[in-house]
Amino acid sequence: MPGKEKLVTRVIALEEAFLHPKLRALYEPSYVKQLDLIKDRLTDVGPKRIKRMDAAGIDLQILSHVSPGVQNLDCDTAISLSKEINDWLFEIIRHYPTRFAAFAMLPTQSPHEAAKELERTVTKYGFKGALINGHTHGIYLDDDSFSPLLECAQALDVPIYIHPTDPPQAITDIYYKDYPAMVTGGWGWQVETGTHLLRLMCGGIFDRYPRLKIIIGHMGELIPYNLQRINKALTLGNWLIAGQSKAVGTGTQKAMQKSVFYYMRNNVFITTSGVFDHAALNCALAELGIDNILFSVDDPFGDNFEAMEFLNTAQLSKNDKEKLAHRNAERILKLSSNIYSSNESNSLIFPRLKSSIFTFKAKVKSKIGRMVLSFLVK
Repeated sequence: MPGKEKLVTRVIALEEAFLHPKLRALYEPSYVKQLDLIKDRLTDVGPKRIKRMDAAGIDLQILSHVSPGVQNLDCDTAISLSKEINDWLFEIIRHYPTRFAAFAMLPTQSPHEAAKELERTVTKYGFKGALINGHTHGIYLDDDSFSPLLECAQALDVPIYIHPTDPPQAITDIYYKDYPAMVTGGWGWQVETGTHLLRLMCGGIFDRYPRLKIIIGHMGELIPYNLQRINKALTLGNWLIAGQSKAVGTGTQKAMQKSVFYYMRNNVFITTSGVFDHAALNCALAELGIDNILFSVDDPFGDNFEAMEFLNTAQLSKNDKEKLAHRNAERILKLSSNIYSSNESNSLIFPRLKSSIFTFKAKVKSKIGRMVLSFLVK
């Protein structure tokens, strides 16, 4: 950051979105209208985005396509467009190798094709895993049809990031029909994504794929804050129901072999995306430990400056703050630990004075925006 020493040696952000024009053209007009409110930031994956990263002090973004990716399209279109856009994204990364990495977009309508695309992008392009936007037409990752994809992710030793999406229409109609604001980030997305993760546990996915890594955002999608109760009730309840099923001779009930605690600490990682709250972080630390938490912004929906202030003021030791900022991401995503500072970009790409002025203006705009928002929702 111009004129200011960074409190950590590197900052990597994991849930950072972009929008490709070919998918924008295929999305519902009402959704596109919402995305267009931040169109300039969402569609840029070049110097302007890097300039915003530099202003806040973010060194590397892991890019992924904004929800729903290709998961709302017909199967053939999803397969062809996921390949095309992943190819395009690789060219972006090749042009800015120290500033961007990527999660692949997958055509989950066909788990076999999704597995092939994951293998191709990881082995050929060096992508760091995949981001999947929740269920696909009501089918979740615990369904047996997704075995090829989960096997592939485990074999490649790359994570799958489960990003929120709207609940299936039947659930929306029952819970949220009269309260549409509840469907998305205020409540429904967290419940939906947390439920998706718990389905993987209850379905024995982590027992069949013990090295599978799953990442979820938004400080754990509500799970850490009730983990003690979830662990006891869900673990014992699952075992009890499975035992009863076996006793009556059906034996069809899927069951997890270990506890929710075990999976949360051995197979699951959470990010700070969009949740810049120290109380929430402290709870997640108490339940999961620092090694399972990674920094994220949710750019451009989240505020880079707010995220960095949250990181800098977190009550963590120097070592733990480095883990949160970059070391955990380097370990889990197998990223190079070679240090690249955003300060280099300020001196090489933008004149330092001009960069300082941009940073000052951006920071002031961020502060004013947050003050207005806080006043409105107080």
